[in-house]
Amino acid sequence: QDVPGGEDPTHPAQDGGNGRPHSQQDELQSLGSSIPALSIQADDVLKILKEFLQDFGKLRDDGPPKEVLDVRDNSKDGEYWEALTRIIPEQTLKLWDALGDALLEYHKVLTRRSELFSEATALQQQNL
Repeated sequence: QDVPGGEDPTHPAQDGGNGRPHSQQDELQSLGSSIPALSIQADDVLKILKEFLQDFGKLRDDGPPKEVLDVRDNSKDGEYWEALTRIIPEQTLKLWDALGDALLEYHKVLTRRSELFSEATALQQQNL
């Protein structure tokens, strides 16, 4: 085959454009001797691609995609949500309710204390 410039781009020992000889077979052999050396002739590439595209077309010609029906079973949803309400034990819920009430009372006490402190500071300023 005559190629302009005297180089054959399909020749494995030719420079790959990076300034050093490049061989696909050398790369495969460097990966390990368990990988067999593959060689495809340049004339066979077009034939292989055509065969692949014919098979690929067969895979794609199954027609329009079939609609996916929603077949989810909803029969146990009620049980799931009911069980979810029992994850936290009743005693823990009562304790949290009591702590919430106590925190509200503590907040009221602190708020009243702040008001009294402000009044006391105002009275001290008047006495000076």
